[in-house]
Amino acid sequence: MPRGKKKCSSCDIFVGSRASKCSCGYVFDKKTNSKKINKLEVLSRLVIVPEKNKRPFYLKEFKMMKSLTERYSLEFLLVVDFGKKFDSLAYLVSPKLKDSLDQRWRAFNYKFDKSKYSNYNIGEKFGDDKQLTKKNKTTRDFLNE
Repeated sequence: MPRGKKKCSSCDIFVGSRASKCSCGYVFDKKTNSKKINKLEVLSRLVIVPEKNKRPFYLKEFKMMKSLTERYSLEFLLVVDFGKKFDSLAYLVSPKLKDSLDQRWRAFNYKFDKSKYSNYNIGEKFGDDKQLTKKNKTTRDFLNE
């Protein structure tokens, strides 16, 4: 493949790398810039990072994060929140918090099944909308009623 060119899959002609459409009419798919998840950001959100001896700390914590990402996804670890930061990810790997983490994982992956429920058709809207004026009600107005 020539440098700076891409091949059209329908007519096998090389076009410029920035071309969005081939002369035959084939439209190239636009690549979306999917943002890569920063593991250091995920770790610092879940764990209190020490001031000193960061290298051995990160080695140990990234090993535990790898075992967590094998069981759960990195996207899940990015959004899960426990309300506080832990001293280590060893808490999350431990069997005591495993049940809590599994429950949050199931809630994260929950898919709503619409086929179980019937759709209601409310119908067309009729009549005019009523304009309501909102009056700020003070405590004195409330007590004087």
